[in-house]
Amino acid sequence: MARAEIAFNQARAAYTRAHLVAGLRGVVVACALIAVAIALHRITHATWFAAGILAITLGVLGWRGGPMRRGSLAGVLAGLPPMFAPVFVSLVSHGGLRCADCPTMPSLACTLTCFGTAALVGVVVGNHATRDASPSRFAFAATLTAALTGALGCGTTGIGGALGIAVGLVAGGVTGWVSTARAA
Repeated sequence: MARAEIAFNQARAAYTRAHLVAGLRGVVVACALIAVAIALHRITHATWFAAGILAITLGVLGWRGGPMRRGSLAGVLAGLPPMFAPVFVSLVSHGGLRCADCPTMPSLACTLTCFGTAALVGVVVGNHATRDASPSRFAFAATLTAALTGALGCGTTGIGGALGIAVGLVAGGVTGWVSTARAA
């Protein structure tokens, strides 16, 4: 083997190892988020599904790198307010950490809070995506991981909370994207 070929193989191995470590880091972040969600919220089958998809998504996007990795981190950070919002609403309106009525039907306050926080972070994600070198990939990864992270909290309030996150993120993301494009 020539020295150039050995150096190339070493560089390729280092590149592959760095991407695998980044993917594993994404899975570790997902596991930490899942542990927090288990401690704070009522867990349903839909929550477990969202948790599994979040772990897979963060692992793949971390491994992929570039704007997908940057977007996935931004999405996790953007998904934290919708993840914690039901806890605060429950503390204020029901006096406890968990809403007693949520297993049967979530309160309107929880559903509106999920929609409102998701719309707000959607604006921030859409605005921030326009500043990235690859805005569409960044926005895709950020919106996907924000929705899945938020679903760990708002998804426990039922279909209303999950729809609130999806609609809020998309509406807010488009608003952020359009408002930034107008300013430019």
